[in-house]
Amino acid sequence: MQALQTGRSPALHGASQRRNPGVLRKTWSRVDAVRVQAAESSVPVDFSIKCKVDFGESVRLVGNQPFLGSWQPKKAVELRWTEGNIWKTEARVPVGTEVEFKVVKMKPDGEVIWEDGDNRTFKVLGPDYGLNVISAWAKAQDTKIDAFKLSDGSRQAPAAAAAAASNGAGAAAQQPPQQQSSSKSSRSREASATSSVDGGDSSSSSRGSTAVLSKSSFEEESGSRGAWVGAGPEFVRSRKKDERPAGTWRTEGLSGVALALVKGDEQAASWLKKLGLQKQLLVDSPPACRPRLDDLSYLYVYATWVNTGALACAESGSHYRPNHHANLALAMFRSLEWVIGDATRGGGGRSAAAEKLIMAARRMHTRLPSFSGEFRVSTPLTRIRDIAHRNDIPKELKDEIKHTLQNKLHRSAGPEDLVATEVMLQRVTARPGEYSEAFVEEFKIFTRELREFFNASGLVELLQGTLPALDDAHGSAVRSLLQLKERVEAAGGGNGNGGGGGAKLDDLMALLTATTQARSFYSAGLVAGLRNDVTDEVLAMRQRWRLADIRLEEYAFVVLSRIIGQLEEQGAPAKLPKATNLQWALPLAALTSGLRHMGLSLYDTRELLVLENELQRWHSTCPLTETRDAALRAKATLERALRVATEYSDALADVYTQPAATLGRALGLPEHMGGIFAEAEVRASMAFQVSKLAAMLARALRVAAGQEPWDVLVPGEVSGVLREAASLDSNALGPASSSNGNGADDGVVLVVRRADGDEELGPLGPRLRGVVLLQELPHLSHLGVRARQDKVTFVTCDDADVINRVLRPMLGRRVTLTATGDCAVSLREGGSAAPAPSKAPAAKAAAAPAPAAGSAPDAAAVAAVSKAYASGKWGEVVVPLDKAVVAACGSKSAKCGALVTLAASSGGLFAAPRGAVLPFGCLEAAVAAAGGDTESRFKELLGKLEDAKSGDGAALDATCEQLQALVAGLTVPPALVRQLVQSLTGGAAADPQLLLAVRSSANVEDLAGMSAAGLYDSVVGVAAADDGAVGAAVAAVWASLYTRRAVMSRRSAGVSQSSARMAVLVMEMVAPDLSFVLHTARPRDGNDKVLLAEVAPGQGETLASGVRGTPWRFEVEKASGKVDTLAYANFSTALMLPAQGTAAAVPAFAAYGSGAATSLIAGSGGEARPLPHVPTALVDREVDYSTQRMSADKDWRVATVQKLAEVGGSIEKAMGGVPQDIEGGVVLGRDGALALHVFQTRPQ
Repeated sequence: MQALQTGRSPALHGASQRRNPGVLRKTWSRVDAVRVQAAESSVPVDFSIKCKVDFGESVRLVGNQPFLGSWQPKKAVELRWTEGNIWKTEARVPVGTEVEFKVVKMKPDGEVIWEDGDNRTFKVLGPDYGLNVISAWAKAQDTKIDAFKLSDGSRQAPAAAAAAASNGAGAAAQQPPQQQSSSKSSRSREASATSSVDGGDSSSSSRGSTAVLSKSSFEEESGSRGAWVGAGPEFVRSRKKDERPAGTWRTEGLSGVALALVKGDEQAASWLKKLGLQKQLLVDSPPACRPRLDDLSYLYVYATWVNTGALACAESGSHYRPNHHANLALAMFRSLEWVIGDATRGGGGRSAAAEKLIMAARRMHTRLPSFSGEFRVSTPLTRIRDIAHRNDIPKELKDEIKHTLQNKLHRSAGPEDLVATEVMLQRVTARPGEYSEAFVEEFKIFTRELREFFNASGLVELLQGTLPALDDAHGSAVRSLLQLKERVEAAGGGNGNGGGGGAKLDDLMALLTATTQARSFYSAGLVAGLRNDVTDEVLAMRQRWRLADIRLEEYAFVVLSRIIGQLEEQGAPAKLPKATNLQWALPLAALTSGLRHMGLSLYDTRELLVLENELQRWHSTCPLTETRDAALRAKATLERALRVATEYSDALADVYTQPAATLGRALGLPEHMGGIFAEAEVRASMAFQVSKLAAMLARALRVAAGQEPWDVLVPGEVSGVLREAASLDSNALGPASSSNGNGADDGVVLVVRRADGDEELGPLGPRLRGVVLLQELPHLSHLGVRARQDKVTFVTCDDADVINRVLRPMLGRRVTLTATGDCAVSLREGGSAAPAPSKAPAAKAAAAPAPAAGSAPDAAAVAAVSKAYASGKWGEVVVPLDKAVVAACGSKSAKCGALVTLAASSGGLFAAPRGAVLPFGCLEAAVAAAGGDTESRFKELLGKLEDAKSGDGAALDATCEQLQALVAGLTVPPALVRQLVQSLTGGAAADPQLLLAVRSSANVEDLAGMSAAGLYDSVVGVAAADDGAVGAAVAAVWASLYTRRAVMSRRSAGVSQSSARMAVLVMEMVAPDLSFVLHTARPRDGNDKVLLAEVAPGQGETLASGVRGTPWRFEVEKASGKVDTLAYANFSTALMLPAQGTAAAVPAFAAYGSGAATSLIAGSGGEARPLPHVPTALVDREVDYSTQRMSADKDWRVATVQKLAEVGGSIEKAMGGVPQDIEGGVVLGRDGALALHVFQTRPQ
């Protein structure tokens, strides 16, 4: 029977060795003290795949390695059939190889059938380990990878290992005959338990690599089986000499907590001393007993390896009873609770740093032993003493219990003692009647006590232990859970669909709901935090509550995994696109429970609550698959849920990846132990199951909506080598290559995993032929606009199945990417090595060439500004917005001035904000006013920008950073700031409530063919009455002229750095409820009969760059006004004003574009320091789209978009019919009336 309880032992069983249904299962054989070096540079890998086939079909493995056919099925390795439809093959694979493969069926006529799902991936470790790869057709998520030790002997058969494990002391393991491999060397897996009797020393020995804790069958589900990776227990009949296994402690290159751990472990042989080392670094060393994230990350990895036997414990010669361990745990528990409490009380907006601290502290709790009162007394665990002196068991067994368990526990307890106790329990219960019932019962009681000490009890025992302290409602929820759990477990395994027995889906859902409800009570009780004067008894009960909270989350993981597995087995992915809302109810309820568990773990709680609201609203409003709009709307929410789960996984990987790798190398552990640690943590987290279910449901709704998995931002056909990169940075393209024999570069079609929407493509040069982005992206984001201007074919795809089935098998090959305007995308192998021109949109603006040197400022006007600035004649410096011209103030300012006039004559169709301009020459005048050293340094650095080589990244970065620092540090005279504000207000003093948007208006932006969208910074939400804040915002905008990507963009456009000038446009800030961007000709094909609109909540920078998510996207036929909704918004947050009266209490920094105001720069002393802080009044707020009329009200949505289209058409006509890129906002009145504001327009 496969039951559903979690049984992972927090103090014993490492998360990196968990095995759960529905996840990639990685378990590793133990690390022996003696390692046998393999003679070869390759190691054996055995594949076993369960697969049913039709007559004549064969099974092959196809993948990225030559022995797997290099993704060519006809060249792939063919497997041989064995009993039970198990197909097998063996291969020798070089150490360090990263293998990626799929299973295919080959029909007699050569037709290939590819399995669905992700590619399987693993890395060949070695040289001491071979691998067994075990999986099944179309179940990549259930792949199990076992490592086995290589030696000169044979590999023991599983049957022999099982027999040895059950025989106990006095039974010799049966060894199979040796099997020679093709290389005439052979390998062996250690028996899981062997034993021998040496008549000469009155002792017996029993060794086992794995102790299966005999709590209950549900331990099998959650990973306790196979978690112990240390040496098996050795049962002795007399005291052995204390010997510590040889170890490795490399300290070179280490610092901080990593160095302290490695040096400390060298001196800490016993578990007590290792716990003392942890307590020192967790409690004694950190200020106020609050460890940092780095401390918690390294300590969790270290404690996991200690508790699972990877780092062996040994007696140190001193005698310390387990109460010493308990007292250390109490001190550590208190510090961890303080960390969680402090992070929870952070206040204000969401803090990713606080969430990581909570994440790490909660996990560290599971590595502590118990400090309940019975374990803090001077003589704990005395029952084993009485057992060792019983007269109803054989003397040999008494001696083994006395010397292996009793004396060892009372001298130097360690996690290996629980392993030995579990093996002993298996021995004494293996043959009923062999030993007296009284003895067996006492030993069972002792085992339960020891499990409790190591915090390794099962979930039932743990919850029952908290019942006396629960109120009626809480206790009732826990009892209901336990009753339902027992009933569901009694149903056993099976698919639950009525054919083969097993728990039904409804029962599993009820169990998941009960688990969630019970956990919510524990979590609520823990939120209160920890008082400094709390008693030890209260602390001990709080530890039980904390472990109950964590263990219920793990149990919910198992139940949700079962639900997902049954949904897949019953064909839900194929059936859901046509399913009724009743059929959607259970999958959505399961997802909601998973989201709630993530929230109960104190991760992104507000957004997760919002997601629950949205899912409930969309499901109750109308059938999800009845209309395209309904499917797209719900799909947006599911993709948002998937994004949150992915961000959680990324955070978890970020916390543990580097510490595990660093510590593993330093302590001499096998490479895989550090390499897979973070991955295993991710795959064992609730976020993993949430992402899996959310992806399944989102894919079903995409099919229901008739939407392709691809989205085309820039159509075209290009050829190049398909390569993958994490982001669009300067190293993304990799080394140049040529396959045509004439030296011409092949070019690159780049698969990019992540983008924030504000990257530059031009600096990557002509080698970049096309981009496939593995996430959705606003079409009118800065990146989207730049891709069209640079004529780089650009598509997106966020469907994991398509990515793994279509894209990844072709990585490293020459491909041709074809993307058409109707969102049809194809990728085929082969293609010309010559650059294939992208298809430029047919918009009228496309014919306008980019200026060779920007728009040249009026030299006389610049000279006049410099003179007025030097003499303090601020009225002659500031330019009213309606007087702004391109030559003095830049195209953006001039266009905004024209918009003010146009708005006044629009008959109320739209409004434009007031403004004033600091024209060209003010930056240079401020530099001159700062003094001789500043001016000479400015000229020196500017000269370096002109002379720096494109490829000299470090020198260019340093110059840009120093120039930004110099300019951002300039002082803008307060009198000039006041003049600027008065020009905007018509001479009146600044209203204390007036907020400003301080924006760039360079001579190299907002031009036909050179929009430079988002290239330079804007600062919004600046208090007009704060002279210092306005001055700092002006300097930050000036400094953005010299960001690295701005410099590189001008280089690629042929614009000299010395010719670039920056004016600053200061406008009254409108705080819109919705922001929009309009392209009056559809960007992907230049169709000027169709307008594209993208809308987002809050300020427009959410839409333009820097935030993951999608906007509301619409196409409007200009002639008829017909609105087609292409996508629904799912940005997590919106940038907006805080609630009335709280602006002063919630300041937030909001600089946009290149992010210059938050980048680290090199100061005069050579040290990195942040640019000056610019206070603003805007905050990020989570968005609940169930309350957004744009999502919830179709009639209002269509009417609003039609009005936006009317505004776009009006402005396009006023600009001579040239397609426009228009930015603006919608303000919603209390009476529901709309007010449209246009902030700027530029040629598209």
